[in-house]
Amino acid sequence: NNLRRSISIITARKMSKKRGKAIMIAATREHTGKTSVSMALLNHLIERYGVDNVGYIKPVGQKWVSVLDEKSGLSHQVDKDVKVAKDHWNLTCSVKDMSPLVLGAGYTRRYLDGGIDSKLQDKVILEAFENLIYEKSVVIVEGTGHVGVGSIVKCNNAHVAKLLGIDVVLVANGGLGSTYDQLELNRQMCLAYRVNVTGVVINKVMGSKID
Repeated sequence: NNLRRSISIITARKMSKKRGKAIMIAATREHTGKTSVSMALLNHLIERYGVDNVGYIKPVGQKWVSVLDEKSGLSHQVDKDVKVAKDHWNLTCSVKDMSPLVLGAGYTRRYLDGGIDSKLQDKVILEAFENLIYEKSVVIVEGTGHVGVGSIVKCNNAHVAKLLGIDVVLVANGGLGSTYDQLELNRQMCLAYRVNVTGVVINKVMGSKID
């Protein structure tokens, strides 16, 4: 019922305001430079459109810090990358919307024990995203780790991209065989969720290997 109510509110908002554009930046594994790519893209968009027109969200976070939300005056636990983006560019987004779900210590156990509803997870993420997408012209959505991270709580990156209705750009380390293998593995998971992979960034490429 709560999810249906949220969808109804979102539908009404769609009829009254213009929806911005969004893309998810996800990785093929740890340490590919996904956050660096996300921040570089965020910086470019801010230079082009202005900070008031650009949003950033990390729907599912892991390592968190406490941040005061200037809009509500309340303290929130948010992903550490959200604090970096918020502080560096003075983003006008609410930190609560920028980091709607954090998988802190004990979260997985509570989920497996039935203490957390997967539909509520979706509701929280969707509402935060919609708050941003109708407020900003463009929104960068940063995934968490590789595409499958969060699967144990039914909240992996492919699931989130499908929920939000957005395409994915995959970031992989430079290489040949292993790079291709990792890209294909993550691409197949996106396909399983009917999520479009619209681009690939090969990062950390040695200068001598560039043809």
